[in-house]
Amino acid sequence: DYKLFKKRHLRNESKPLLLVASHLVYTKGVQDLIQAINILPNSIKKSIVIDIYGTGIYRKELEKLVHELGLQSNFNFLGSVSNLFETYCKYDYLLQPTHMECFSLAILESLSANVPVITTPVGGNEEVVKNGINGYILPVQDPEAWSELLMKLYLGEEKITTNTSDLIATEFSIEKM
Repeated sequence: DYKLFKKRHLRNESKPLLLVASHLVYTKGVQDLIQAINILPNSIKKSIVIDIYGTGIYRKELEKLVHELGLQSNFNFLGSVSNLFETYCKYDYLLQPTHMECFSLAILESLSANVPVITTPVGGNEEVVKNGINGYILPVQDPEAWSELLMKLYLGEEKITTNTSDLIATEFSIEKM
């Protein structure tokens, strides 16, 4: 129900606020995102932060990788929360570096909150995310591509300006489905 989601009204044009909302398992690709942050220039790496919402059997491995790479100040593991519908609007972009997906509810939820999505071309993701319009589609398991886009977003060289909730209201509402 897209009406439940609080909307983001203004996005940061640089230094975006980033989140991941995902079950923490290997196939969700969060380890690729960690690697992408690791290869960013130090000038960006020193201040970029990603909040990770979710739990799962791979959480310890992800935390271990973050620690091994010295990226503790870049990632906040916040666990599972029951009010994501109120939380998405606090961010500028949802990151979903997934290796496989059926049809992602997190994408619909994020877009409902007017928060663009950066994801991969797996499952039904491209049915909802239109590259450069309401988000970005990046290659699977390609930390370099992710790092490059995150750097451009951080510097304000790339940005999504459209209202992403309109598509959800017209094409993916409970009534329409």
